[in-house]
Amino acid sequence: MKSFTIVDYAAFGFWILISITLSYLVVRKFGFFGGSRENQKTLAIGLIVGHLLYLVWKTLWLLIVN
Repeated sequence: MKSFTIVDYAAFGFWILISITLSYLVVRKFGFFGGSRENQKTLAIGLIVGHLLYLVWKTLWLLIVN
């Protein structure tokens, strides 16, 4: 079975930084979603969880293919 590589793990770590930055820019700087800190945290967590779901999907796909 193919497994995750160091690139996959690095991409996920980089995605966490991108999620935090995007949520800060969208919520605080542009004032979307009310501009509160709670909304910023929710957006960052949502982006990170979305990427985790992608990793789960990728794992299942690799299991199905092999």
